[in-house]
Amino acid sequence: MMVFISGGVRSGKSKVAEGYARKLAIPEFSLHYIATASADDDEMKQRIIHHQKRREKQPIQWATWEQPVCLDQLVGSFTKEDVVLLDCLTNWLANELFRDGSWKEEKLCFRKAAYMWETLERLAGACKALIIVSNELFCGGVPADIGTYHYMKMLGWLHQKIVAEAEVAVLVQHGVATVKKGELF
Repeated sequence: MMVFISGGVRSGKSKVAEGYARKLAIPEFSLHYIATASADDDEMKQRIIHHQKRREKQPIQWATWEQPVCLDQLVGSFTKEDVVLLDCLTNWLANELFRDGSWKEEKLCFRKAAYMWETLERLAGACKALIIVSNELFCGGVPADIGTYHYMKMLGWLHQKIVAEAEVAVLVQHGVATVKKGELF
């Protein structure tokens, strides 16, 4: 099962995704969190701490995987009883594209995006449910610089692939979840 939860920055999408994951996870040790963010600046450090503290307060224990790149290495870590929350696709894509200069050539960007899509399919096939969190970045248009253009083009391609295959797609705005495909609860 694949679930896609998107929204703007600080829209409440991670909280919605965590709530949905908890409802799907039985027994409690089947709940996994793949964290793709890197604590590169103070703001991101604070966001990571905020997410960690929120999960620590929950009645179900999360197994956390800090994995900013190469998520394919985790596929064998999950069983069909596991619910896996990937937070978030936008960080993972940036990490993959900008770590080695791939962002400069569209063909290389597509290769990375295709690898990511294949990894998502493998992850979804390895567990009970894969919940993917991502940011919506398309309201203001696409900036002219080539790196951002390639990044946003790949993100849009990934979003379309994911939503086409997902059983559930949700848009979160101001903490309110609007189901766009399937049923959330």
